Amino acid sequence: MRSKMLAAIGAALLATTLAQPAEAAVGHWEANLLALPAGHPDATGWVRGTDSHGGYAGHLVLDGHGTVVTWSKGQPTVHPQPTGFESTAVADENSAGTVLCDSVGAASEHQLFLLGRDGGYQGLAQPTEWPLVTAVALNERGDVVGNASNWSGESVVLVWHAADRAHPVEITGLPSLSATDIDDDGTVLLNSYPHSVLWRDGEFQELTTLPGQPYTFAQAIRNGQVTGNSAEFAGGPGQAAVWRTPTEPAALPSSHAAFGINRYGLIVGYDTSATPLAAWLGTRSMGSLPPAPGFTQAWAKAVGDDGTIAGVVSNSEPTTNGGRPVVWRYSLP
Repeated sequence: MRSKMLAAIGAALLATTLAQPAEAAVGHWEANLLALPAGHPDATGWVRGTDSHGGYAGHLVLDGHGTVVTWSKGQPTVHPQPTGFESTAVADENSAGTVLCDSVGAASEHQLFLLGRDGGYQGLAQPTEWPLVTAVALNERGDVVGNASNWSGESVVLVWHAADRAHPVEITGLPSLSATDIDDDGTVLLNSYPHSVLWRDGEFQELTTLPGQPYTFAQAIRNGQVTGNSAEFAGGPGQAAVWRTPTEPAALPSSHAAFGINRYGLIVGYDTSATPLAAWLGTRSMGSLPPAPGFTQAWAKAVGDDGTIAGVVSNSEPTTNGGRPVVWRYSLP
């Protein structure tokens, strides 16, 4: 019942916003810092997942090691490292509260894990020919996608289907493939420089590029909608876009980059302002997400179906340095 209520709230928020004139300032975003674990008042890290029911997941640097932390009702729970591993990073979370993470051991061994609400870790089958794995994303039914490589520098994309996690599927066939997300129907979002593609059941479909901007880097997919960045030339200034279908790109106004999207088309990314973290609903601007008081920069990727956005705030570059965990909520008048 609670999940249905939250989904209804999220849908009502979007409907109310869409009903307003394009120039109307309907509401604003408010930043709320998440509590830090006891004994770690200065801990920083990343928040990369939400269960869309008020729960969040990320990893903080505690005692020198990346450590999984989840939040429920704003309060943190620190999770121990998987047995035999020293550091763990969080990649994603679904509405069941399952958290996707990857761990590294003392001998640089890598392993992907699913952390359940009960606090137990489930390791995913590790192909011996691809020992270096990085978790990318988890969908609603429990499918997992990750990037993997070997010590020779060869790489592959791996998909663990929820129905058969013992036999990951390899995605190959295009140069420089790298996964960035997986949709709830199992469609995998990939980049194959300079293009972005969708993969499902062994078939690729290239995303149509924005006019005059042939370089694309897709970042997230949900409910068939894709968001990401495009550019006129390699390394050029970015323009964010949303694809309602693979052949229908639309530029986001005054945008620079896009990082995450929820099932309703709420997008978080960077705009062209001085404090650039911002949101869009489809191609409609939803305003800036201000850093919390005392901080100057912000970054976020996790967009909940309840309309919340989770990330970090910092006084230095947050995408590489991390920051304090924070959640933004949209406040209507």
